[in-house]
Amino acid sequence: MALKLFEKVLALCVLTLLTVSFCLAHDNAALTGKWNMTSETSGDPVQWTLVLKDENGKLTGFLTTDESEQPAKDFKYDSGVITFKAPYQGQDYDIQLKLVGDKLDGTWSGGGDSGRTTGTKAQ
Repeated sequence: MALKLFEKVLALCVLTLLTVSFCLAHDNAALTGKWNMTSETSGDPVQWTLVLKDENGKLTGFLTTDESEQPAKDFKYDSGVITFKAPYQGQDYDIQLKLVGDKLDGTWSGGGDSGRTTGTKAQ
């Protein structure tokens, strides 16, 4: 009797693990790719590129230019929220983003200022 109960519990655990893995992979699939980002400022908006990759089921972020790609500093993805630090003009700026529909929407802050940041997935 105890063995059958153990088998049922084990099967339930495996099913739960597979479901969570599928959901995380599905969520990452909507986010992975190249994103054309705009950070609003009191002057001209700042255009930049974010590349999100799924590396073994874990979402990672990279900041790119025409010449290079560098990992986003302190990158985290938790409960649907992406956070990281992005260097700009010698300073690190905090970025926080969420997927809203098919766009990234969030905020930036640093250097005593803050604003809105949005992004659309590149074709």
